[in-house]
Amino acid sequence: MSSVAVFLPGLFAGSWIWSAQIEIMREKGYEPIVFDDPFVKFGKNNNTVPSLIRFVKDALHQYRSQEIVVFGNSMGGYIGLALASDPAFNVRQAFVSGCPGAGENVTLGLGVSRILSLDYAHKISRELFHDPSRVDPQMVETTFRAIANRQCFMMGISILRSLQKIDVREFIGGVAVDTHLIWGLHDRVTPIDPWRELALTNPFLHLHAIADAGHCPMIETPAAFNAVLERTLRKERPARPSMTSEAQPTP
Repeated sequence: MSSVAVFLPGLFAGSWIWSAQIEIMREKGYEPIVFDDPFVKFGKNNNTVPSLIRFVKDALHQYRSQEIVVFGNSMGGYIGLALASDPAFNVRQAFVSGCPGAGENVTLGLGVSRILSLDYAHKISRELFHDPSRVDPQMVETTFRAIANRQCFMMGISILRSLQKIDVREFIGGVAVDTHLIWGLHDRVTPIDPWRELALTNPFLHLHAIADAGHCPMIETPAAFNAVLERTLRKERPARPSMTSEAQPTP
């Protein structure tokens, strides 16, 4: 049986956040299944957290019996944990960071700001990263240009409103696969402290605190993030390497 590595995006950031990890998993013989676009570009029928989970599960339906390793940051982390708790999917490991749903109020300033501007994008980057100087400003601007329209803006507001109604505790106890919570110690968006307590409630959850990192440790401190990945990734190799695939929902 071949193994696949599923890479889930963030609310506003696409698969570029996982570039280094995609290469690591490809080199180890996994087939990368990549959701390229950020969640705000998934369409008006996917403007709530439950609808996004359904969309992702539909897109991965054809891979459900293969051995799956899931990567998810922020909104992608929440959906990754939802996959890891679903026995219909053969998830063998999950790597999650910056997951919401543990009681924090994630708004990213939307609702106060009424326009997506470049200044606003840089303001958000200062919230997401402990040391914004580590982040290439060009990547911030490229991400901004990809979502700088009213439809994405309204999608972001709708998803963030839906986010206030979710609670990861509703299914975290059902996670029965090896799951690594790789958290920035300075994550201001989804702070680490509630996850210290959650990790104690389920023996399948393993919390790794990354110093000098914020909401996206795979970007800000990639060496530390990848060291955890290399140390904890199960060592069995898939039968053969494959090409990268882009997940698509079932008809």
